[in-house]
Amino acid sequence: MRGTSSTSFAEVAQQARSVFATDGLSLEATADELFAIADTIDSSNQLVRLLSDSGRDAEMKETAARTLLTGKVSDAALGLTLEVVRRRWSEQEDILDALEQLGVLALLEQSERGGSLARVEEELFQFSRLIDDSSELSSSFDDPRQDPAARGTVVRSLLEGRADALTVALAVRAVSRATDAKPARRVREFADFASEQRRRLLAVVESSRPLDEAQQSRLGAVLARIYGREVQMNLEVAPDVVGGLKIHVGDDLYDATVLARLAQARDHLVS
Repeated sequence: MRGTSSTSFAEVAQQARSVFATDGLSLEATADELFAIADTIDSSNQLVRLLSDSGRDAEMKETAARTLLTGKVSDAALGLTLEVVRRRWSEQEDILDALEQLGVLALLEQSERGGSLARVEEELFQFSRLIDDSSELSSSFDDPRQDPAARGTVVRSLLEGRADALTVALAVRAVSRATDAKPARRVREFADFASEQRRRLLAVVESSRPLDEAQQSRLGAVLARIYGREVQMNLEVAPDVVGGLKIHVGDDLYDATVLARLAQARDHLVS
């Protein structure tokens, strides 16, 4: 999210953390409700337009949400939905993303309380790589004809009993929502969100050979200076990186490979 939507979500997320601290609240149940609410709104173009229209009165949008949800979801899920619909969003889809991300935040909060947040972050990252590295999985998951719910069944068969239960829940959600984004990318986005929950950014570092501890330390310090906070690094050895590094941090790409420098030199010569 960008601009107005980013500001709105930051405000809603702050409210959500207060709600999640409520005694006796089931975070997993709340997450399921928020996912279901997002899907219900998404199923109606009229609802999406109504609830995301910044030109409409906030009270009218809240009334529509109450009519739709009262008696069907918990007070916590309803209250957070109202927090979402009363705010302004840059894009129509952002209201759906906000509801989903609140559900993701609830599951990450649960994993943090259980001491498994670092594990969930790592497992989500590794699963995104598994999808990318498997031509069979990528082809199946990226096929627009496949029922998104069927992807969730595949994820469960691959991860249940091998990964944290909250990793499974998040991965299932990531691949099961019908969006234009590829499932592997959505799983990666959830891993990034988990990293942010730990107050750190996630950097994917590709190198032609393993980095030693001193190199890792120096790189971590450089990234921390750039972003103003600690950066979690996932290190990968990639044969196609001929010297140097490729570093992905969110939407940022730092390409310091030999091939990139050659390409820059070539562009300079022909310009």
